Amino acid sequence: MKHHPIKTVREYPFWLKASVTLIGLSLLFVIMSYGKFILMPLAFAAFLSMLLNPIVSKLESWKLGRAFSILLTILLVLVVFAGIITLISAQFVQFAERIPEVTERLKSVTADGIQFLEETVGLSQEQRTNYLQQGLTNLIDSSGQYASSFLGATTNAFTLMSLIPIFIFFMLYYKEMYQTFFEKLFEQKEGSSRIDIVLTDVQEVTQNYLVGMLTVIGILAILNTTGLFIIGLEHAIFFGVFASLLAVIPYIGIIIGALPPLLFAFLLGDSLITPLLVIAVFGTVQFLEGNFISPRIVGSKVSINPFMALLALIIGGEVWGISGMILFVPLIGILRVIFEEIEGVKPYGYLLGNRIEYDSNGASD
Repeated sequence: MKHHPIKTVREYPFWLKASVTLIGLSLLFVIMSYGKFILMPLAFAAFLSMLLNPIVSKLESWKLGRAFSILLTILLVLVVFAGIITLISAQFVQFAERIPEVTERLKSVTADGIQFLEETVGLSQEQRTNYLQQGLTNLIDSSGQYASSFLGATTNAFTLMSLIPIFIFFMLYYKEMYQTFFEKLFEQKEGSSRIDIVLTDVQEVTQNYLVGMLTVIGILAILNTTGLFIIGLEHAIFFGVFASLLAVIPYIGIIIGALPPLLFAFLLGDSLITPLLVIAVFGTVQFLEGNFISPRIVGSKVSINPFMALLALIIGGEVWGISGMILFVPLIGILRVIFEEIEGVKPYGYLLGNRIEYDSNGASD
């Protein structure tokens, strides 16, 4: 059965549509920047609600009641999350015992570097002392700002984590009400059935992305840990799991996750071969993830233009920080699905999507 896209009622000149689009994007940027304290947990809750909806529906089919099914599902998620945090914390405690050794080694490497600069550039002892004093002064002056930022980030994180389960509960409990709202909002001559299909597609895309990402993270954790074990790096489980969790940040997450084990191998390794082996492990895993794992598991349905994904990553980081880097890429995938179903904005859906999905005339395959 072929579905006809939702048609606009009236055609407007291009200059008017372009102006309204630019104004709308500007207002959206301002709203998302100043409203992130509420929009960010709502976005996380919406994504997680769509992910957990099949579990809740399954429990409801067992006659457990919607409220109890939702609470049981949220409790299950919290238990799994607590287990992951406990595992990482236990591994981090073991790694923390080596931090003083890493610090001393870092000081030694820094001293050797300064001595090298002194010999090659001609940096005198007095100049070196002045530079160090200036650096310490700047560090002390900015330490208060860093402490305040860290405290604020920690407070926001706890606030976010406390709000998300509440939002998830109400989003799942009143899911039919929200669906009816969109049907009434976009009701047209074709009826509301097309709206239902769009909402179903959005939920499917979100579930594919989130389930796929969780699967990818699990595979990456196994590959990273196994590779680090093979080369004999200490604390392989901690480094492997930590790097895999950062894969939720597209493109750069794995690179950031590879830096701690690389630094550890460079400072405490027996030779320079160990850091090179760490690079080889993460380079191989990155190659497998980018070319085989993610494309096959996440699937082409959520594939988007890599350039648009990079822009979403940058804009998301600027607007919402790390949370934006995590959320904005799947949000682009959802917008692509919505835009492809609305006649007036189909070109934007084409722009957001992967070009291989379109023929020479710009029509969807």
